[in-house]
Amino acid sequence: MEKIWIIQDSPQGDIENLTNSLGVSPVVAGMLWRRELHTIDEAREFFNPSISQLLDPFLMLNMDKAVEEISSCLDAHLPILVYGDYDVDGTTAASLLHLFLQSIGAKSDFYIPDRNSEGYGVSHKGIDYAVEIGAKLIITCDCGITAIEQVEYAKKFGVNMMITDHHIPDEQLPDAIAILNPKQGGCEYPNKNLCGAGVAFKLTQALAQKRGLPEQEALQFLDLAAIGTAADIVKVTGENRIIVNEGLKLISQGNRPGIKALKKVAGVTRDEVTVADVLFGLGPRINAVGRLGEAMRAVRLMTATTAAEAKRLSAVLNSENEARKTVEGKIFDEAVRLSTIRYDPREKRSLVLYQEGWHHGVIGIVASKLKERYFVPTVIVAINDGVGKASARSINGFDLHAAFSECADLLLSFGGHTMAAGMSIDPVNLEAFEKRFQEVAMAQVTEEMMRPRLKIESVIEFSDINSQLMETLRRLAPYGPGNMRPLFASQNLEVVGYPRPKIVGKDHLKFKVRQGRTVLDAIGFGMAESLDLLYSNKNLEIAYVLAENEWQGRKTIQLELKDIRVMD
Repeated sequence: MEKIWIIQDSPQGDIENLTNSLGVSPVVAGMLWRRELHTIDEAREFFNPSISQLLDPFLMLNMDKAVEEISSCLDAHLPILVYGDYDVDGTTAASLLHLFLQSIGAKSDFYIPDRNSEGYGVSHKGIDYAVEIGAKLIITCDCGITAIEQVEYAKKFGVNMMITDHHIPDEQLPDAIAILNPKQGGCEYPNKNLCGAGVAFKLTQALAQKRGLPEQEALQFLDLAAIGTAADIVKVTGENRIIVNEGLKLISQGNRPGIKALKKVAGVTRDEVTVADVLFGLGPRINAVGRLGEAMRAVRLMTATTAAEAKRLSAVLNSENEARKTVEGKIFDEAVRLSTIRYDPREKRSLVLYQEGWHHGVIGIVASKLKERYFVPTVIVAINDGVGKASARSINGFDLHAAFSECADLLLSFGGHTMAAGMSIDPVNLEAFEKRFQEVAMAQVTEEMMRPRLKIESVIEFSDINSQLMETLRRLAPYGPGNMRPLFASQNLEVVGYPRPKIVGKDHLKFKVRQGRTVLDAIGFGMAESLDLLYSNKNLEIAYVLAENEWQGRKTIQLELKDIRVMD
C-alpha cells in the first residue's frame, strides 16, 4: 500500500535565526522549531524535564475530597481495597497506589478482575471481596467512570467507592465519594492526557503533601507510572514527559525486584531503558497475563519484595506472553482468511469480523494488525457463552466512539476513545451492527484517509548525520505521541553490494546504501516485500529513523527503514 509522505514545512527565515542564535545545524534547528522550542530557555526546559515542573495535584477536581477520605481511613486503620483494570495501565496504577498506601501505613489490599469471567470495569465479585476483607473504601484505578450501578451496589454494604480514571465520562457520573478524572466536566487540571497510572500517581503526590511526608515517598513509584504512561500511548509531553523520563531512570536502575526480573526475561539489557523497551518488552508481558487469565499475577510481580518471588512470577508472565502469541497468530490467520472470503475491506471502507470461540483477550491486538493491513476502521468480535465482545481500532479522521454511539441501540455496552474502543453485543444483532457500522464508515472514510501517512521531519543528506544530530536525538527522548521519534528522508541513494541484499529473520530486509561518499547500514523490519525495489537499478529515496547499533562494543549508525521508493 503506497504511503503518503508529508514533508513538514518550516519557514526558512525562522530556521536561520534559530540556527544562528543557538549555534546548531539547520537540521537540528528545524527539529527544535517544529517542537515550538524557539529560544534557549524553551529548549533548556524541554531537554531537562524536572520533578520541580510537576503540576500541583490539588489543581485536579475533587483531589481535596479524595485525600480527606483516604486520610480518614488511614487514621481509623480501616482497610482499603485498590481496584485496577487488567491491562498495563490498570495494573501499574493499582500496584503503585497499593505500594504507596502500604508504605505510609495503610491496610491496603488489591483486586484485579478476571477478563474472562468478570469482564471490564468494576465487578460485583470485586465489591464482594472488599466486603469480605472489611474494606470501607474501594479506590478504582483506570476504570470506574461508568460504574453507576456498581457504586450503588457497594453502598448497600456500607462501602464507599472512589474513582480514579482517565476515560471519557458519560453525561451521568457515578455517585462516588470522589471522582478524579482530568477529563470530567469542571476539572481545570491542565494535563488532560494523564493515563490511569498518572492519575493514581497524582493522588499519591497529594497524599504525601497533605500528610507532610517527604516528596520521595510518592516519587519512588514513578517507574510504575512511566510503564503505564508509555504503554497506554498517551501524549508524552509536558507532565507526562517528566513522568516517563524520571520513571525510565528508575527502571534502568532496577531497584524494584519485579521490574528487574521482568527486564531480564524480556531481554532488556541496555543501561538506559527506552520507551521502546517498555512498549515491546515489558508491556506485552504485563498485558499477557490479563489477556489469557488472571491479571493479579502482574500486580504480584510488580509488588514482589524478594528476588526469588520476582523470578518465579516473571517466568510466568514470559510464558503467558508466548502463549498469547500463539493464540493471537491463530486468530489473525483465521481473520485474514475470513476477510478474504466475505468482502474487500477497502471497498466497504471498514472491517467487521466475528467468530464463535475466538479468545477476546487477544482480539485487540488482532484488530490493530488488521487495521494496519487494510488501513480501515476495524472491529473484531469474539463470541463466547452467547455474548459478543469486540475490540476496535481506527484510522485518523474516523471517531470509533462516535461510530459506536450511532449503533448504541444494537449494543449491550460500549466505551473507549476515538482511535480504540470496545463493545459487547448480543450475537443476534451482529449482522445489523455490521451493516450500520459500514454505512457510517462509507459516509465518513475517504480514499485519502485509507492511505497511511508518514510525517517526515525533513529531507536530509547523509552528510547532515553527525554527532550533534545524534546527541540531539538522544536528548529529544523519551518519544511518544506528541513527541514522535523524528522520521527523516534521503534521496538519490544507491544500493551497495552484489549479488543481493540479505533477508534476515522472518521478513526483515538488510542492506547497505550510499549517498555520495557515505555508506550506511539500513534495516527494514517486516519489509522483505520491498526486495524487488532494490533490483531496479534506479536511485532510491527512503524514509527512516536514525538508530545506533552496538555490536561487540562498537557503535554504528543504522537507518531503520519505514518506506522505500524508486525515484523517477
